Amino acid sequence: MTAVTDFVYIMSPSYSGSTLLTFLLAKHPAIGTVGELKATSMEDIDRYTCSCGTLIRQCGFWAQVAAEMGQRGMPFDVASFGTHFRSPAPLPDKLLRAAVRGPLLEGARTLGFAAVPAAHRALRATRERNRALVESIAAIRHTPVILDGSKDPVRLRHLLGARYWPIRTIHLTRDGRGTANSYMRHYATTMGHAAREWVRSQHECRRMYDRLPPDRRIRVRYEDLCTDTEAVLKELFAFLGLEGTVSGGAVHAGDQHIVGNFMRLRPDQDITLDEKWKDQLTPADLAAFERVAGALNRTLGYA
Repeated sequence: MTAVTDFVYIMSPSYSGSTLLTFLLAKHPAIGTVGELKATSMEDIDRYTCSCGTLIRQCGFWAQVAAEMGQRGMPFDVASFGTHFRSPAPLPDKLLRAAVRGPLLEGARTLGFAAVPAAHRALRATRERNRALVESIAAIRHTPVILDGSKDPVRLRHLLGARYWPIRTIHLTRDGRGTANSYMRHYATTMGHAAREWVRSQHECRRMYDRLPPDRRIRVRYEDLCTDTEAVLKELFAFLGLEGTVSGGAVHAGDQHIVGNFMRLRPDQDITLDEKWKDQLTPADLAAFERVAGALNRTLGYA
């Protein structure tokens, strides 16, 4: 059985390139991953395809995961990982899912878990289920490092509190105009709404990032990952304490079993920088983004 010596977490707003980064990091032989360990968007599970190209219910890897979880006393079904921090009870659910805030409110959250037994039980049970899944993946893939591409800052907060493994965090950023453009088109919403969602998510990420020790955090730009892939990967592997390098090459890692967005199903292809927003956003869209999020976007280095 392979012991987990390190845990890597990708934190970012949605549509920032986390799936691309996951596939690239998974090329290193020491890193095992299934993408987003919280697995909240599986949709129709009987038609859901694993990144290996097999329907997920027929995938041998996931059958192995179920067997490993069973050995740890936790029945497992790919339709519901049970690793997302939530509860059917309103108050515990609020404590589990509330956005990351400043030190005062996060201190109040900690007191809330101590004062509400149902919330504490839900937190502890979900942490234990995450630990079992991480150990199961490590045992199957024979990798000492496990990567979680779930992005969610509050999930990172709960995992850090468990203190199961050393956790290193990659804060992945992308020009907010690109993420907002993708959000607009995916949810058929306005730029104002998409920009506010990006600002909310980015503020959460930054609050969580600021809480982390400097040697346990690193910030990476999606644009740099696409245009100077090998240099960024070299920097990341050094940050993770891993020897060796891998080439940028194609996106798809071949034998991976990754859940997440549709990119996991694309055939091997060269890495290209997605800047469709430059052609798709109207002057009115750009003005709306500037009003809501322009200043924050510039603090991240986007002119």
